[in-house]
Amino acid sequence: MNNPTKQKSSTTKPRVFYGWWIVLASLVADAMKHGTFNRGFTVYVVPIQAELGISTAAIGFADSLGRLAGGIQGPLVGYLTDRFGPRVMLIFGGVMSGVGFMLLAFTQSYLSFVLIFLGMLSVGFRSGYNNASAAAVNNWFRRRRGFAMSVVSIGNGLGGLVAPLTAWLVVAVGWRPAVFISGVAIIVIVLPLSIVIKRTPENIGLLPDGDMPIDSSDQPADRDVEQQVVTSGVVDDVELDFTAKEAMKTPSYWLLVAATGLRNTVHSGATFMLAPVVIWFLQGSVNNDDSAAIRMSALFVGLVAVCIVCFGPVVGVWGDRWSRKHYINKKKVSSVCMIVGAASFLFLLDQSGNLWQLTIFAIMLGFAESANSLNWALMGDLYGRSAYATLRGWQHLPDQLLSMWTSAWMGLIYDFTGSYYWALVPLVICYLLSAVGYWIIPVPKLPERLRNRISENAS
Repeated sequence: MNNPTKQKSSTTKPRVFYGWWIVLASLVADAMKHGTFNRGFTVYVVPIQAELGISTAAIGFADSLGRLAGGIQGPLVGYLTDRFGPRVMLIFGGVMSGVGFMLLAFTQSYLSFVLIFLGMLSVGFRSGYNNASAAAVNNWFRRRRGFAMSVVSIGNGLGGLVAPLTAWLVVAVGWRPAVFISGVAIIVIVLPLSIVIKRTPENIGLLPDGDMPIDSSDQPADRDVEQQVVTSGVVDDVELDFTAKEAMKTPSYWLLVAATGLRNTVHSGATFMLAPVVIWFLQGSVNNDDSAAIRMSALFVGLVAVCIVCFGPVVGVWGDRWSRKHYINKKKVSSVCMIVGAASFLFLLDQSGNLWQLTIFAIMLGFAESANSLNWALMGDLYGRSAYATLRGWQHLPDQLLSMWTSAWMGLIYDFTGSYYWALVPLVICYLLSAVGYWIIPVPKLPERLRNRISENAS
C-alpha cells in the first residue's frame, strides 16, 4: 500500500467524497445478496422442502455444505481480492449467483438442488458482494470506517425487507418463478454497480476519508503509538499496514476470528432457519394454513431487517466515536450487541405464540445483527489496508467450520423433537461466548518492521 501522505492530492476537497459512492454501490449489492440469499432464502425453505420431499435436516445440510465450501475458498478469495481488486470479485460473484438462481428454478431433485446451491449460489455469494465491498470500504475509510461499513450494512436490512415480497411471489406464482426472477434481478443490478467500485483513493489522487495530506510536524510527539492502530492508522507518515503473516502471529487476530466465528454460528441459523423458527413459535396460538404462516414469518424477517436499518448507522457511529475516546471502542460495542442477541432468544423458548414476544425478539436480534459492520471495521482498524482481504479470507475458514453446522443440527433437533427449543439454547451460549471474545481483544503489538520505519521517519 502506497504512503498516503506522499500522494498528490487536490488542494480542495470534492463536494462529495468518492468513497461515499462506493458505499452506496456496496449497500445496493449487499441488499441484493441478503434479499435473495442470506435472509430471503429462508422463505423458500418450506416450499422447496415440500415439493422435493426432503427433511428439514436435509435442506439445512445443503446450507452446511455451502458454508464449508465458503470457508475453504475464503483464503483464495481473499488473496484474489487483494491481488485483482474488489471490482473483479463483485463481477464474478454476481454472474455466479445470478445464473445459479436461474438454474435453481429448473431443479427436480435433491441432488441437483445441492449441486446448484453449493457450486453456484454459495460460491458466487461468498466470492463477491460483502467480501468485495468490505475490502473496498476498508481501503477508502479510516477514521469513519465503522460508520461507512455500518451504512453498507443497511443493505443487510433492506435485503430483509425483500422477504415479504418474496413470500408474496412464492404464494402467488410459486417458488420456481420467484427464484428465476431473483437471478435476473441480480444480473441486471449487481453487474452495472461494479463499475463504481475503485480499488483505493490513492489511485485517483485522493486520501482515505477525503482527508488532505497531513504534515507530520503537526502531530503531537507525546502519543501512544500502539493506540494509533485504532485511531488514525498512520504514525509519522507510516501507514500501519500489517502483512497477513504479521497479523496472524498476534493473539488479537485469533481472538477476533473466534468471536466472529461464534457470532456467525448464531447468524447462520438465525437467518437460514428464521422463518421455520417463527412458524414453530406461532403454532398453537395462531390457526394458519401454510400460505398464511409463510407470510407471517416473512413479516418478522422483515421486522428484523427494519431494525438493522435503524440500528446499523447508530452502532457504527458509536463504534467510531468511542474508539477515538480510547476508553471504549468497537470491540466493546460489539460485545454489548452480542449480549442483547443472547437475550433475544429467551423470548422464544416458551413457544407461547405471543406476538409481543416475537416482536421484542425481532427488535433485539436486529440490534445484535447490527454489530456485523463493526466486526469488519475492527479488523481494518487493527491491521490496516494492504492485506485486509487476505486476512478476512483466512478468517472465513475457521469461521465457516464453526458456523456451517448450525442449520443442519437445528433441523435435526426439530425433526427428532418437533421443537426448536434445544436448538435455540446453544445459540444463546454462542452469543455469550462471542461477547466475551470481543471484550478481551487487545490492541496488537506493532511488528518490528513498522516500529523501525516509525523510528527512521521520526529521526
